Amino acid sequence: MSGSLHSADESSVRSLDGLVAFWLVLWLVMGAWTGYTMWQLSELGDTLTSSGEALESSGTALDALGGVPVVGDRTAELGKQVVDTAADVTRSGGEFKARFRVLAVLIGVSIAAIPTTPVVGLYLPLRLQRRRDLANLRGALAADGDSPRLQRYLAGRAIAALPYAELTRISDDPWRDVETGHTEALAAAELRRLGLRPPAAG
Repeated sequence: MSGSLHSADESSVRSLDGLVAFWLVLWLVMGAWTGYTMWQLSELGDTLTSSGEALESSGTALDALGGVPVVGDRTAELGKQVVDTAADVTRSGGEFKARFRVLAVLIGVSIAAIPTTPVVGLYLPLRLQRRRDLANLRGALAADGDSPRLQRYLAGRAIAALPYAELTRISDDPWRDVETGHTEALAAAELRRLGLRPPAAG
């Protein structure tokens, strides 16, 4: 991939940039949407908590009835059991909500990171390397764009990267042109392929 990206024309690189950007945005959105949906489901913990609180109120009422002589102690005992159960339900509701939210974050991040990390880890360094190479080439063109050595270098790149049919449209014998130093047309074609402007004449 390194060689193909290095030798690719500017139009192909921009298309690849768009494809990579689409891939990253797609999975970031998928991860965020999944995490948000699961976060919303964590509100079920509030339902459990509310149920526990209602159950606790019922248990407290039953416990209070234990003091009534006609009802007896068994009602008070049942009330205490209901209160204990209500406390467990309330605690479980809080734990469920907290743990489910942690799970929502972990799953959302995983969905976003697993498909995108390899792409970023592989593509981004190559893309930055190409950017540095083009910046160095712009600097060389600005400093001495008419240098025969630079022109031969660009012509050699053109021969290596351009299709044969396009090369023959530029020159009848591109390889002879490089040997004889007639590299202007090939060098200009390579600069166009890379999206760079040829140096101004004079």
